[in-house]
Amino acid sequence: MDARPGLTDVRQDQAFFGREEELRRVLNNLREGRHTLITGRFGIGKSTLMNEARLLLTGEKHRVEFHSRAPALGRDSVLTVTSPAPLGECLRELAGGLYRNGDLHLEAGGERADWGAVKKEFTRLGVRTMESEVLKGLAGGGKKYVLFIANLDRISLSSMRFFQSLVRITIVCGSAIETKDLEPFKGFWASFDRVQLERLPDGVARQLVSHLMSLSSLHAEDTAMCRNEILNSADGNPFHIKNLVYRAATQKSLGKQEIRAFREVEEGPYFNMGPLYMIGAGVLTAVKFFSAGTEKREHYIYYSAIGFILYLTFRVFRSFFVFRPQRRK
Repeated sequence: MDARPGLTDVRQDQAFFGREEELRRVLNNLREGRHTLITGRFGIGKSTLMNEARLLLTGEKHRVEFHSRAPALGRDSVLTVTSPAPLGECLRELAGGLYRNGDLHLEAGGERADWGAVKKEFTRLGVRTMESEVLKGLAGGGKKYVLFIANLDRISLSSMRFFQSLVRITIVCGSAIETKDLEPFKGFWASFDRVQLERLPDGVARQLVSHLMSLSSLHAEDTAMCRNEILNSADGNPFHIKNLVYRAATQKSLGKQEIRAFREVEEGPYFNMGPLYMIGAGVLTAVKFFSAGTEKREHYIYYSAIGFILYLTFRVFRSFFVFRPQRRK
């Protein structure tokens, strides 16, 4: 469905509602030098909470109830990372922030070049040297860096050594849906204080819906009914609230029938079609081998070609085999 001209995309709105207790705990942890891991299901508000903590920590935003006598951190003491994987991209993000802060020195002649040019030189160093340069920049800048790392649960075994070094020299605030229970990860997660996010309380969720509806210029035949349907369908999940309000706002007007449609469709969990696809390809391969013992040589060639094409299709377009089905309530 195409958005109406001039429609505000409320899905990008960063307004912060509720979560005062969780926010205070995150801020206290970071100010006292404790690593913090914010956990919760998809769309529950982990990134929003981290962003609010970052703004308050650096003094870019002020809230009386979270005022601290401790001086605000400078922006040059805080770095944000989109994801720890792939590791090379994570290292480039960190290196870019360090370079802009003057804590990464790669220029041979002392001349400060644009990061775009330095980034190419940095990438050529190889992962191990990139790790070393980033750790050196974080430790040698004369300040204690605070890192905000989203999707921290995407850390792999191969990159664990780097992140273990990271938590020794910086203060890390990360987000994760769930953490791996494998032995190599247990010690790493043990260094974090966990802040678990649950669904928004009904009153807070209602405030968020009202705020987003006022931004989106939503036109509904029955505004109260529309608000209630969004609240019931989203079940306190901020991500779903934003998407439902945006979906409603894309329509010129909402009658009662369209409003009731909100309750009819609900997103189910991700379902990975990859294994089923590979089983199918395996069956086809088995048929191919059985055909090999017959005189029908053309069948062998035919099934071999089809199996190879199916394998290539899955490898190239494997992301399309993971989807979120919709089911009716």
